[in-house]
Amino acid sequence: MRVIALIDDPPVVRRILEHLGRWAPEASERGPPAAVPTWPTNAVIPLTYHPVPDIA
Repeated sequence: MRVIALIDDPPVVRRILEHLGRWAPEASERGPPAAVPTWPTNAVIPLTYHPVPDIA
């Protein structure tokens, strides 16, 4: 095999790959994450403090 052409224009590369069914969108092209459920106003998150010895 030998190289007969080099395509380095991103829109052209994308169109070729889409035509061949080989385009995989990057992570930044995904939709926003699913909505995060909100905590009820009367909910309390239990917090626990575990002292750690100071090693310095």
